[in-house]
Amino acid sequence: MSISAEESVEDPVVFKVPETDIEKLSSKDQHSVGDDVARDYYLEVQDEEDRPTPYAYLDKQAIQYAVLYDLRADLKMVGNQYSWANSIFFFGYLVWQYPSLLLLQKFPIGKYFSSQVFGWGAVSFLMAACSNFEDITTLRFLLGAFEAVQMPTLILITGMYYKRSEQPFRLLLWYSMNALAIILGGLFSYGVGHVSGEVPLWKFPFIICGALSTVWSIVLWFFLPSNPATSWFLTHAEKTVVFKRVQENQTGVENKTFKKEQAIEALTDPKVWLNALGAGAGNVLVGVSAFASLLIKGFGFTTLQTTLLQMPTGLLEIIGLIIFTTAATRIPSSRLTLALFASLIALAGSIILYSVKLSHSNRWTLMTGFWLMTGIIPCSFILNLGTVSANIGGHTKKLTSQAIFFVLYSTGSIVGPQLYTTSPYKEGLRSNVVALAITVFIASLNIAYMAWENKKRRAYLEANKGHLKESDFAFRDLTDKQNPFCFNQL
Repeated sequence: MSISAEESVEDPVVFKVPETDIEKLSSKDQHSVGDDVARDYYLEVQDEEDRPTPYAYLDKQAIQYAVLYDLRADLKMVGNQYSWANSIFFFGYLVWQYPSLLLLQKFPIGKYFSSQVFGWGAVSFLMAACSNFEDITTLRFLLGAFEAVQMPTLILITGMYYKRSEQPFRLLLWYSMNALAIILGGLFSYGVGHVSGEVPLWKFPFIICGALSTVWSIVLWFFLPSNPATSWFLTHAEKTVVFKRVQENQTGVENKTFKKEQAIEALTDPKVWLNALGAGAGNVLVGVSAFASLLIKGFGFTTLQTTLLQMPTGLLEIIGLIIFTTAATRIPSSRLTLALFASLIALAGSIILYSVKLSHSNRWTLMTGFWLMTGIIPCSFILNLGTVSANIGGHTKKLTSQAIFFVLYSTGSIVGPQLYTTSPYKEGLRSNVVALAITVFIASLNIAYMAWENKKRRAYLEANKGHLKESDFAFRDLTDKQNPFCFNQL
């Protein structure tokens, strides 16, 4: 028996099951070019029993360390040029975001990603040769363009190998390198302060970070697979188990065909925009990251003390990520609620940082607010980031959703540094409070919308339980709205 979209009895705005003969789709001999790369493996093992199986940040932040060692003076920066040197990175990120995602779909992910890592390493290395504001802003723009692919790639790869319930902790593992970079970056910057010689100290962060990224890109070129089907470290049997495990995600693995209708659906999906707007508001806090060294020094600390006092942010971030992602993994339907709670903690920190009077006697209270805000907000970000891979089905829709997410992410990141004009930067600190309050509000709306959508989905499946089989929709590169078995993970 077949069922089409016209025969469905529930709201077509929520579910748009393709007008396709389900009996034809369910044929084990049927595999179309529009299917997911995992379809063949799925057909091979769908009746088998489960069995056990073995299973850069510093480049972007180097300018923050360089500014402590006379970068602005040597490059003759005046006025708000340092703010623009930070913001221009995200213009590059913004401009190249969607083209990069399209290329990511067209070419092997592993090879394309490693080529971009090589690009940002080379650009970072060249920053040591800058002699004026124009030089560094040009290179910062190119650095942003090369790094535009970073987080989308890591999200896609995580979704390829792990079930939705496992993804928060796996996202933690790679995102925690951000926090580790803050800790190591503080030590690194402290060490740079003890270097003597004729080479200006501000050049060292760029030289070292650029060299490390360039070498790492060569490693990635040879060892990073593009998807589980091409993973050199998995046997054929292990690949089939990987695909069988992620079948329950109902969001697919990878498809190289661009589907216009999926891109349009992403542009009209409320949860895509709510998630992206929350990211845009939250990323206004990039301003406080860009000016962290200058803020902390303004609290009354020395240059070398300032380099070390940024390290607790990374430690708190790692602890927070472990707590929040472990809780999200073990407590069903808690991911977005935990993200909301993390935003509330960060909001409390921002209020302390803005409201407490700037004085030497209050410097540790100010540092507490700083640490709470900058150390905990990444927990909210990573939990929300995971919803792109966990709740969006269809490869083209997923890429388009990521593009929307990171366009608004970039917009917030561009605006943030511009709000820091002159010390003590009260306008910027006030903007953090407003941005986090908006983030909390949007997160609440997003939770309510996804819960409503799940309710409609259950009603649809109940009304059509005699006609629909979950196996008919597996690895067909269908969107979450086309696949009624793809529930939102809250």
